[in-house]
Amino acid sequence: MNSYCGYNISMKIIKWKFGDQPAEINTNIAIAIGNFDGIHQGHVKLLEAVKEKSKKNNLAFGVVTFEPHPRDFFNKKNTPFKLLDIEEKQNLLSQIGVEYLIIINFNEDLQNCSPNEFLSEILIKNFKVSKMYAGSNFKFGKNREGSIEASKAFANSLGLEVESIDLKQTKSIQKKETEVISSQAIRKLLQTGKLDIANTLLGRKWCITGVVEKGKQKGREIGFPTANVDMKFFLVPPLGVYITRLKVIEYENSKTQNDWLPSISNIGTKPTVSGENINLETHIIDLNNNSSDINIYGKRIKVELIKFLRPEKKFNSLSDLKKQIEFDTKEARKFHKKASLWN
Repeated sequence: MNSYCGYNISMKIIKWKFGDQPAEINTNIAIAIGNFDGIHQGHVKLLEAVKEKSKKNNLAFGVVTFEPHPRDFFNKKNTPFKLLDIEEKQNLLSQIGVEYLIIINFNEDLQNCSPNEFLSEILIKNFKVSKMYAGSNFKFGKNREGSIEASKAFANSLGLEVESIDLKQTKSIQKKETEVISSQAIRKLLQTGKLDIANTLLGRKWCITGVVEKGKQKGREIGFPTANVDMKFFLVPPLGVYITRLKVIEYENSKTQNDWLPSISNIGTKPTVSGENINLETHIIDLNNNSSDINIYGKRIKVELIKFLRPEKKFNSLSDLKKQIEFDTKEARKFHKKASLWN
C-alpha cells in the first residue's frame, strides 16, 4: 500500500439501503464486491485487477461493500474483530483509485434477499453494474447460497458479467504449501502476537484509528500525557506496550495531514489506575520537539503498531508505573531513531 501516495478526493461515496431510490450514477460501472476488512494484499490484487479491467472496458471503477459487517449483524454480541473502521477503509480504497464506493446497509431485508434478486434488483437496477468481480470464496444472498460460479448463467442472461479472481497467496505460516491471504488469517496472527507477519500480509503496518477522547489525565500527572482512543470495534491484539507512530488525519481535507510522530502505546485496561475497558493510550515521544500542536482532543488519529515491547502489568504505585514508562519510552526513542522514523 505504500505505493499509493495520493488521495482520490473525487471518489463518490454512496450509502444505500432497501427502499432507497436508485443511486445517481451516470455511467455503467465494474465493481469489486466484498467486505474488504483490512484491505490486505489479497484485496489489493483483486482491486488492481478490477481497476485495470474497468479501464480496458471504458467503465467506471467501483467497490460494493457492507456496513455493518455481516458478522456483526448475525452476532451483535460478537467479540470485536475489525481490522479497520469504515473511515480508514474509505481512505485506503480512495488511494487505490476507486471512483464509486457503494456501502450497502446490511439488514434483515438484505439478509433475506436471494442471490438472483441481489444481482438483478440491487446491483443492476440501482447501481448500473455491468461487470462484477470477487474473490473465489465470496458468497452472497440468503443463507450464503450465491457464488460467482453458480450465478454466471443467470447474470449473463441479464447482461451482467461476473468473474472470480484468485486472491494473492503466500506461504502458509504452519505448512509448506501456499494459502490465500485472508482477513481471518491476519486476525489470528495479530491475536497471537505475530505482528510482523500480519503486517507483511497487510502490505503495511496495522493501524488503529479513532477520535481522541479526554481521559482521566493520569498520564499527564506523571509527565506522560496520552491520546486515548476507544477500541470497542477493533480486534484486540495481546495486551501490552507497543512501539508505534502516530499521525493526525483530516479526511474532510485530505491535504491537511501531519507528519508521522514517534510514539509509544499501551493497549489494555490500565490496571494500575482503574482497570477500565480496553483502549489505546498513545504517548507522543518528545512532543514539543515534533509538533507545535499539543491539543489533539477531538481529532482523528491513526496509530501504527510497529513492535511489541512487553505485556501489560499492574504496578504497586504510580511511581513504579512512571519508572517503567520512562524505561519503555527510552527504548522506543532508540528504536525510532535507529529506524529513521523520527520526523
